Amino acid sequence: MKQIIIIILLLFLVDCYSQNNESSILENKAEIEKYVHANSKRFAKFELKKIHDFPPERDAQDSICRRIGDSLKINEYYYKADFDNNGLTDFLLIGDDYNCDESRSISCNFSSLVMMKFPKDSVKIYNLNIGGGCIIPKIVKRNNQTILEVYNRRRGILNAKGNNVVQHTLIYKYDGFIDYNEEYAKHSIEKIEFSTFGCYGTCPVFLLVIDKERNSTFFAERFNFGSEEEKMKKMTSYNREGTFKTVIKQENYNQILGLLEYMNFANFKNENMGYEEDSGNSILKITYDNGKEKIIENNGSIGNYSLDRLFDLLSELRFNQKWE
Repeated sequence: MKQIIIIILLLFLVDCYSQNNESSILENKAEIEKYVHANSKRFAKFELKKIHDFPPERDAQDSICRRIGDSLKINEYYYKADFDNNGLTDFLLIGDDYNCDESRSISCNFSSLVMMKFPKDSVKIYNLNIGGGCIIPKIVKRNNQTILEVYNRRRGILNAKGNNVVQHTLIYKYDGFIDYNEEYAKHSIEKIEFSTFGCYGTCPVFLLVIDKERNSTFFAERFNFGSEEEKMKKMTSYNREGTFKTVIKQENYNQILGLLEYMNFANFKNENMGYEEDSGNSILKITYDNGKEKIIENNGSIGNYSLDRLFDLLSELRFNQKWE
């Protein structure tokens, strides 16, 4: 019995040493960047920068971003928190994604990422920039939860003074950062119809229909499969890609329903959305509570974190289910 207790104690000490050792490694700017690069192809060139490490102000947008950062006293490369209450240290990162051209070689604005740590050394990188421009984040506590306030220049307003700042309060839920909401509501959802339309490039075009029994039909029109190079070769072809059916996995279905309830879809207002010319348009139609209908139209999924995450969950169904 004494040997068993000693073994358990040793395993506990090794685990504590491992977590503390990782924390000390990630105190170094270069090591944090290396960790991000190793865990995300998307952010393989990400560089930690303080807001005032960026080049001098070039326009009103830079001026607004710096003013926001100064007023919030955001003056570090990164901050630590535990956004999902799993006892592991997450990192809020501020820096440069070099995202101003396809080669990712030009510096132009601030990027804010969250590097989440999960059990078994699993790491995921979350991008807080969903609508372009700078995102200035601040960690806050609300109702015993660690959440984020993010600030950005109001779209379409370039004046350095006045009402030019928009704020979102974010919480980590449904494997992403979504808009914090205390007024969520339950509904009986009968059908979900999610359709996407084309853009100037190879935005996927499809219709996804899910009923309350989780039966689903996936109408694949264009650009749903293959590499970007393969999609480009199909630009002049208009052949449909097929129709597929499945029963959505309970876990994925519950996640979608949970997010719909949390964001209170029935009271969602289309005017919250922005517009981006070269982004795929989409329409979400939800039938609920004995035939009521809610339609949410969106151009580019800009301006609302919950809707952006919902559209991701629906789009991912094309690849994480077994379609026939």
